[in-house]
Amino acid sequence: MKKKVLIKMKLGIILTPDARSKAYLQKILKNQIVINEIIFMNDNRSEKTYSEEEENESTNSGFDISESVITTLQNTKTQYKMFNFVDINNHELIRYISSLKLDFMIYAGGGILKQPILNCGTKFVHIHPGIIPNYRGSTCFYYSIINENKCGVTGYIMDEGIDTGPIIYQREFEKPHHQFIDEIYDVDIRSETLIDILQNNLLTKPFKQSEQQGNTYYIIHPVLKHIAILSCLE
Repeated sequence: MKKKVLIKMKLGIILTPDARSKAYLQKILKNQIVINEIIFMNDNRSEKTYSEEEENESTNSGFDISESVITTLQNTKTQYKMFNFVDINNHELIRYISSLKLDFMIYAGGGILKQPILNCGTKFVHIHPGIIPNYRGSTCFYYSIINENKCGVTGYIMDEGIDTGPIIYQREFEKPHHQFIDEIYDVDIRSETLIDILQNNLLTKPFKQSEQQGNTYYIIHPVLKHIAILSCLE
């Protein structure tokens, strides 16, 4: 039986009903990492269905993409607080987080953080699929695969900029050998990086990055996306 990993500060995570949250939650529980507060923003959307091949790839990556967040929470008898919306800037959510007085909150989605929640007294940790400052912005893993034949992940403290906050930890990964980059590969490399950060108590050691240097990318064109996927299947 694995020994519980105790984090040296008060830590929370805010989940949404998607594949990223599934992987974060399942791997945190699997690795016996203690989280002080679990928040689940749940708008009761219809669960996405996955092919058998996708489910097999997710299992190979250490999580079950077919199992919903709420199912995992209930089956493991994990305590959580649920809100019936998915909006990171909701005033009710901000009031609740402010009352918790957490040191850090792991962010898994729910919108772009605005000033009120950034000023609520808790530092938000984002796990970004790109080595920043070189790969800021959207769908960076595709650009990295095209440019460098690999991808990287950065954990950082969120601020008002686009991936400009203090860096906690960075890790590089080989490109996948399957086509499920959005739902499986992206989720897997982010969750593995998160586990590294938590197991090694790295949250208190961020370092400032240069906001002037680096590159910001935008949602990749479908043709370039297809080229990146094809390169993974060679």
